[in-house]
Amino acid sequence: MDPLAEFFSSMRIRKAGFTRLNAYAPWGLTSHGDPSIKFVLVVNGTGVLATKSCPMPIPIQDGDVFIMLGDEPYNIYDDERSAMTACLDVEALRVGNQIEFGGGGAVTTFISGYFEIDRLDAEPLSSVLPTLLHLRRSQERTSAFQCILELLGSETESVHLGSEAAVARLFELLFIHAVRAFIQESAMPKKGWLAATADKNLAPAIRAIHAEPKKAWTVEMLAKTAGMSRSAFAVRFKNIVGKTPLSYLTDWRIHKAGRLIESSSLRIAAIARSVGYESEAAFTKAFKKVTGSKPSDFRRATLHTQSVSKNSSK
Repeated sequence: MDPLAEFFSSMRIRKAGFTRLNAYAPWGLTSHGDPSIKFVLVVNGTGVLATKSCPMPIPIQDGDVFIMLGDEPYNIYDDERSAMTACLDVEALRVGNQIEFGGGGAVTTFISGYFEIDRLDAEPLSSVLPTLLHLRRSQERTSAFQCILELLGSETESVHLGSEAAVARLFELLFIHAVRAFIQESAMPKKGWLAATADKNLAPAIRAIHAEPKKAWTVEMLAKTAGMSRSAFAVRFKNIVGKTPLSYLTDWRIHKAGRLIESSSLRIAAIARSVGYESEAAFTKAFKKVTGSKPSDFRRATLHTQSVSKNSSK
């Protein structure tokens, strides 16, 4: 199984929203950062993006897409001399799904959106991707990716029946295509499981682990899947992934178990067996080592968080 496809297929989106923003020069926006995944598509015009992790400001233009995966603060402006306005203050100008602000000069139009992903769902990608993905208009794009961008422009330009639901789905697709494009068009991460999926020897072993996480894998079995000797495979896996093959297997089992604990009412013993542990005690020990808490405590904390979230949305 393709690990990236598995991540996307199981991804749970929540609290999605979007804005079509017309910024008239001079203009400047500053965000203090928040844990949601943020998208910005530049529909027309130009600007500059500045973040703490990028030493040099990044020019952006129509057709560019950037995605913030972390909670890093950032600024967007038309000129470094422009006054900066907090995103929360700009949000107060919203009329429906549109915002207009700035000094009345040349306009730059953005489609911005956000959504939150469950913490466990986010970990596999957040651990290997940079906090900022910037895809320039000049980069070659698939027709599917371009269609999504054009549909976003159309859906947000005027109100349609079901627009909010349509845009939320389009943002999910945009996220998938943007990550795929970043991997294909930019530098593939040199370390981590994503780098291993591009390695001709390690990729079969990674896919085998994801396809059958409950199987009693040994390093020898995985090395055979990779077509390598045990020692060469173990060294290569550790150098690229950053952990041993069996540690990676354990982490993936616990990741899948955590999602089951969050999303199902299955007993802990049943979940333990489903991810390859013969005893609940062995599973509890492994789960606590990886997550810092026992499965039962993890479930209680999850139920409490879900209850608080449900009550706050009423």
